[in-house]
Amino acid sequence: PLMSTQRLSLLILFSLTVFFAPAQDSILTNLQQIPQKYISQVDTKIDKYYSRITNKTEKTLARLAKWENKIKQLLEKASPETAKRLFADDQTTFTSLLEKYKEGKSVTEGYRKQYDEYRDKLNSSFAYLEKQKEDLDTKLLKPIKQTKEKLQQLDRQEENTDAVQQFIKERKKQLLEQSIQYLGKSKYLSKINKDSYYYFETLKNYKEIFQDKKKAEQTALTILNKIPAFQNFFKQNSMLAALFNIPGAQGAGQPNLAGLQTRANVNTLIQQRVAAGGPNAQQQIMQNIQAAQQQLQQLKDKIIKAGGNSSDANIPDFKPNQEKSKTLLQRIKLGTDLGFIKNNALMPTTMNLGLTVSYKFSQNKEMGIGMAYKVGLGSINHIQITHQGLGLRSFASMKFKKNFWFTGGWEANHNAGFKNIAQLREYNSWQQSALVGFEKRLNIKTKWFKGSKVSFLWDMLAREHVPVSQPVVFRMGYNF
Repeated sequence: PLMSTQRLSLLILFSLTVFFAPAQDSILTNLQQIPQKYISQVDTKIDKYYSRITNKTEKTLARLAKWENKIKQLLEKASPETAKRLFADDQTTFTSLLEKYKEGKSVTEGYRKQYDEYRDKLNSSFAYLEKQKEDLDTKLLKPIKQTKEKLQQLDRQEENTDAVQQFIKERKKQLLEQSIQYLGKSKYLSKINKDSYYYFETLKNYKEIFQDKKKAEQTALTILNKIPAFQNFFKQNSMLAALFNIPGAQGAGQPNLAGLQTRANVNTLIQQRVAAGGPNAQQQIMQNIQAAQQQLQQLKDKIIKAGGNSSDANIPDFKPNQEKSKTLLQRIKLGTDLGFIKNNALMPTTMNLGLTVSYKFSQNKEMGIGMAYKVGLGSINHIQITHQGLGLRSFASMKFKKNFWFTGGWEANHNAGFKNIAQLREYNSWQQSALVGFEKRLNIKTKWFKGSKVSFLWDMLAREHVPVSQPVVFRMGYNF
């Protein structure tokens, strides 16, 4: 019997080894496929996002505190009682919140934490990788630990920032409701409204940039999702699991489902109500649902036209500049264009290849600079590619109707070949042009370009050129 027991134990041990060995090998293989660039990309994204939301929050609170103090001074003259009531508690002002934020103190007291799916997956991914010390390259262990710590700091900072947003909404509402009857449409109330609106929109933009997954990040998450152990780890250790008190989850308490209805109960209740309404009840319900959906869509359209993009955002009482909530790189636009200069009636002999960089001040205004390279095409009898010179450009454009823009600018063209930079320094060798006209822009998106445009321009200095050049300039362009 003793020998039989030993044999049975060895057989079970051998079976478990055979069963689990391929699984362990598969996990190890998947972990080794995770690109190192994934860790560095996430680390860089965290640093940039953390810096952006921190700086933007501090600058916004400083501006709001400035306008709030101006309102206090006006109220002390117009209504001392209101001023005393609004500023009696120093803990409920923008100034006190700014001081707290600068000192690095938490401002989340009484604030309910919001769930962020993207950060939850990042935290779970790095927490899981940190536990796989034996299967990972030792060079990755330190960066993984550092990035995980940065993620934890970011979580606290984002929670702080969300609480600041909630505070701004409540304080702004309080100031508007209690002081507008004494101050009317004060410019300082308008400034608070504008600054808070752009603050909310800018933070949304920063979050979208942060959550944009790069190629290495997508690869790493795809690999991790193929590992059953990671899926189980996420179920037990994610923020979502703790939030819904999933049994076995880290930080979860006992789930309290009292008073909640199941899906089956809701379906049964709906069927009973429909049956009690008669034969046409279901059709009437569908009509009511469609009418409600149409009204909801109309409300969404109004919010979007006003510049908002979520139910959380307040509809501003001004026309917002959507570019103000974007980063510098998002407001810079690259473009290219080409045009032909005719030297005879049969064939264009010179082609301008231009590259432009423009900055968008608003949805309807932009300004930029550019450079053109002139390529000679020869004549109809002898086609020959030659280098004919360079061109420098500056321009400004303003939208006036739908896809039509008014544009104007100054250009300097070097209409001769050159062999060295010294030849370009001769001022007399450059031909000046003053162009005005209009262009039509089309949202024709391709793999490389985001839009196209056609320009018709008039050169006001064409008659002063020697020899006289063509006054009408036609160009086709594309935006990257």
